[in-house]
Amino acid sequence: MDKWTELRTAYKLAKYQTLSATAAHLGVHRSTVMRHIDALEQSLKVKLFQRSDKGYMATEAGLDIMRLGEVTENHFSQLSVQIQGKVQRLAGTLRITSVNEVAGLIMPVIQQYQTRYPQMLIEYIGDLRNFKLEYGEADIAIRGGAKPTTPDNIVFEVAKLNLVLCADERYIAQFGCPTPETLDQHRFIALRERPEQLVWNEWIYENIQTQNIVFRCSSHQVLTRSIELGCGIGVLPEQLVENSPSLRKVSQHRWPISIWALVHRDMYQLAKIKAFIEILLTLKDNLHNWTI
Repeated sequence: MDKWTELRTAYKLAKYQTLSATAAHLGVHRSTVMRHIDALEQSLKVKLFQRSDKGYMATEAGLDIMRLGEVTENHFSQLSVQIQGKVQRLAGTLRITSVNEVAGLIMPVIQQYQTRYPQMLIEYIGDLRNFKLEYGEADIAIRGGAKPTTPDNIVFEVAKLNLVLCADERYIAQFGCPTPETLDQHRFIALRERPEQLVWNEWIYENIQTQNIVFRCSSHQVLTRSIELGCGIGVLPEQLVENSPSLRKVSQHRWPISIWALVHRDMYQLAKIKAFIEILLTLKDNLHNWTI
């Protein structure tokens, strides 16, 4: 028998003094109350109650149980208020992981989230690695590509974007604008890592000669900056290219990508996570300010 349950039953019997009132308060049968008391008395090897015409009167040991019960119930009551207050004001840390490529997409959501909940700290982990949500490595993952199918995660579509081949005007001035026939003869920039979800990066490795992949890096920021400086042709979000004064699309190749938010199903009910997802889904149709 759970000793906490037995102690609570004894505390309530000392308070209400009758089996009927105690059973009614606890939502159990009278016989259950007696079983709890018998088990606790046997475990403590002391008598807790004396039967009288007024009901069950607590012995000195029973009064000790009653005082312990009052303190414990008060502590639980205060704890409930504290927890509810913390949930309402949302104080703590929220860890988000994604590739840096979509940082600009998520920043408006983070900004509104922290405006609404100023005591929340955001930790943004930009990494190609898929962090394990089930082990608490992150609270929310933002990923691109095919819809994730892991059974333990709840998945939300956040946005759709197109990735395109582009080059800066400085590259075009030096090496010329590629044509479909000369595209594979130009200088290309790619990521060193080749995870299968980055289909555009894999296209470069499969369609461009090795000697023409002149710059490889492990960071999306470095890749973007190298394209902007005219070091070679690379892949960026189409909207980012269209909003740039010097970047130009150089091919009709286009890779449509969906962006997904993932939350482990056991964590979704946490107030801090639900609040972020609600803002994310509210703003997803207006997420247009791309920066990397």
